[in-house]
Amino acid sequence: MQIKLNDKFYKISETETELSGILKANNLFHDRGIAVAINDEILPKQEWEKYQVQDQDNILIITATQGG
Repeated sequence: MQIKLNDKFYKISETETELSGILKANNLFHDRGIAVAINDEILPKQEWEKYQVQDQDNILIITATQGG
């Protein structure tokens, strides 16, 4: 199965499709300061543990930054 994560293509196992696991494996899972969009739709944080990534999903991680 292939996904696009932050504009890079990755092959993942069809048995390891839980979004939170993919985020953790790529050091992208943070308690605060990020939002996740799947195929251009923001996915609420409470659904990250339940969401099963599908073949060809486009996942975008948006990180909040502070400015000054």
